[in-house]
Amino acid sequence: MRTLSRHPALSLLTTTLLCLGGISSGHAQTLAQKNWAGSGVTVEPWWRRAVFYRIDPAKFQDSDGDGAGDLAGISQRLDYLQTLGVDALLLDADTPAQGFDDLARQATGHHLRLVVTLGAPASQAPASDAQYLTQARSWLNQGAAGLYVPTSALQKVDGAGHISVLLHQLRLMASSFPGDRIVIAATPQPSDMDVWRAVEKEAQLTASAAIQSTNPTATNLRTQLESALIGPPDGVVTTTRRGVPVAIDPLLRATRVAPQADVATGDRLQRTLATMLLASRSAVILEYGQELGLAAEHPPLMQWTPSNVTPRPPPPPEPKPAEAPPAPASTYGSFRPYTPPPKALVPPPKVPAIVVSDDPQPAVIDPNSLPGFTAAEVDPSLLASNGSTANVAVEQADPKSLLNFYRQLIQLHHDNAAVRNGAQTILNHDAEDALVWIRKAPSGSKNPSSVAVVCRLGAASVADAGLKVVRDLVGTSGNVVAIGEGR
Repeated sequence: MRTLSRHPALSLLTTTLLCLGGISSGHAQTLAQKNWAGSGVTVEPWWRRAVFYRIDPAKFQDSDGDGAGDLAGISQRLDYLQTLGVDALLLDADTPAQGFDDLARQATGHHLRLVVTLGAPASQAPASDAQYLTQARSWLNQGAAGLYVPTSALQKVDGAGHISVLLHQLRLMASSFPGDRIVIAATPQPSDMDVWRAVEKEAQLTASAAIQSTNPTATNLRTQLESALIGPPDGVVTTTRRGVPVAIDPLLRATRVAPQADVATGDRLQRTLATMLLASRSAVILEYGQELGLAAEHPPLMQWTPSNVTPRPPPPPEPKPAEAPPAPASTYGSFRPYTPPPKALVPPPKVPAIVVSDDPQPAVIDPNSLPGFTAAEVDPSLLASNGSTANVAVEQADPKSLLNFYRQLIQLHHDNAAVRNGAQTILNHDAEDALVWIRKAPSGSKNPSSVAVVCRLGAASVADAGLKVVRDLVGTSGNVVAIGEGR
């Protein structure tokens, strides 16, 4: 596997996906996704290439109008999460237990799983360990599909041996429950080899940051892209568990991207990172709002509308006072001559002409008339600086938005055999200043199409790089169909 050359400047970024040799499946994502264990389509574990969506419940949706998000608010947005195409929701460590049962039941109806983040034991005392494990068992009893362990939290109070014991007990506990429950561990510091061994031995998925910086430069972005792409040839990390070689699947996650000075460059950067994550063969963690391109000055509120405030219903009309009954008409009255009405000083308005057309006219909906994060006042410090454009109400209606680009990539990540487990080849397109890789469909797959991914890292045209890819693989007469395209 070769190493691509480094480039000093990041002038433009964009992403194009091409399907080579046939047309990729374009149908809408079904409720029971094909990679779910027990669906009858595959025996692959559900988590192997799942898309996890990480949520801070306090900042996702407020259901009762007190200004703070809650679990009932997540339930109100399950339709959105299902149409986004994610497989599981990863809830942060401060998740309240109250309301979890209802959320788990409703999430099951939307074919979504719940994974809960654990904190750390309060101390090194055995009683603290027992309380920690009791809390983990309580989440599993309430229907959690797995546990996420941030090893950095454990390292604050524990040594490597203690971490190994806790992870082993969590793994045994999760395995004792039906439904293929999992234990996910965040990657430790590179120097903590003992903790690394414990994580590799006990966790089914090991989460590592795909992008280490919230403001990547051209050089480190390309380096990290190459590192994430090249990796082990089979897409997994091989280690030894109890003397037996096993495969530990990586779990890719990206930190939020800092706002860029140029809006177009920031949009292309977001699309490049989305492609790097979802065109991989690994499971993926998305941060809430990442699919909208929310700015990363701070962990923001989820942005549903530009104002992010749910309009209050209009007050009911006040009852009219009862009118006195009319006086009985007099049989005889004084004579009143007829007086014609005065002529109007302003002519009546003209009736607008109605144009008959077979094309349906879409209704224009004010985005701020839709439900936002809360019905209370929103803390301005928690609003994203780009929230007027990076919100669900606006991006939902734009077929070329980042939100719809994520939906397309997630469907490709789930449904395309080449993306899931196809052989990978990185091509030399330094002349076009593009990072290009090919995924060839495995033999015997229903759809034999291969997928080419072109990430533009400079000013060269994506079309030029894409055309060069086509010539390299299938010649100028090959059948090429665009699957997704950045702006």
